[in-house]
Amino acid sequence: MLSRVAESLYWMARYAERAEHGARLLRVRLEAMVEQGDIESSEGWRRTLYGLADISPEDPSADPRDITFRVGFDRMNLSSTMSAVVAARDNARQVREQISSEMWEHINKEYLRLTSLDFDWVWSGNPAQTFIDIGDGIWMFQGITHSTMRHGEGFDFIELGTYIERAQLVARLLDVYLSPAQDDGPKFAAPGYFDWINLLKQCTGFEAYCKVYTAQIAPRKIAEFLIFDPEFPHSVRFAVDKVQSALEQIAPGAPQTRRAACARMAGRLKAFVDFTSMDEIAAGGIQPFLASVLKQCEAIHGAVYESYITYGREEQAASQTQTQTQG
Repeated sequence: MLSRVAESLYWMARYAERAEHGARLLRVRLEAMVEQGDIESSEGWRRTLYGLADISPEDPSADPRDITFRVGFDRMNLSSTMSAVVAARDNARQVREQISSEMWEHINKEYLRLTSLDFDWVWSGNPAQTFIDIGDGIWMFQGITHSTMRHGEGFDFIELGTYIERAQLVARLLDVYLSPAQDDGPKFAAPGYFDWINLLKQCTGFEAYCKVYTAQIAPRKIAEFLIFDPEFPHSVRFAVDKVQSALEQIAPGAPQTRRAACARMAGRLKAFVDFTSMDEIAAGGIQPFLASVLKQCEAIHGAVYESYITYGREEQAASQTQTQTQG
């Protein structure tokens, strides 16, 4: 597969996952405003901002309307949900010949629908419903991808992008709720009962958690579920397993030297998650564990680029140089 195609498929999937995640966090935050007072709501918005890695010089306790616009609809903000949808559609457009026509038509339709919205109209109506619609649109796009695209190498790059993005997004969100305050980090009040429920909802996990642990809201059980549950799609372990599985499928005919680094890093991350227990996390602190997951995901991303994306470009450039020299 051409490196430019692999890169576009990979980033199309990452941006789609990022858009759905951002829409979901905003929807839960907007719905929670009805149940919380001003102080609790302000803390909730701060956690959402840090969970989305949207740290702005602006006061994070500013008006919810301003925050919703900035992290939801501001196209000048490269980490906004709008920007993620635009980037997903742009990457899909670059590889239209590699994806199904149903995939392109749906992501283009979602892009046109979203970019035509007037934020004043959204805010004056039901903004939470708007973000539900955005999330549903991305879920439909991911479902269409699974149903209409050949599950070959291109699909494997999509799976890799989706789950490496998900592992990082979930780890970052958990860090906001579960890690103790750092001297150089944000200071949050201790999460209350409704904060823990909102965290589960922000990970689409409230009902799934209740099926495993009943309705007992216990921070340690929530952490264990969102990190280690092997069957829940938005747990860290599930995402890490999918990353390793996708890398095993990518480029089976490539030289082992190119595949070794990616396979080694993915295996190390899987072993790190598989063989760490909640007791060890409780003893050593959850922040170092989550920081390691984020760091290892970044290392895998770098190895993927070096092995399958920039590698191909270097080969092509060398071939062109040789051809020009011979000519």
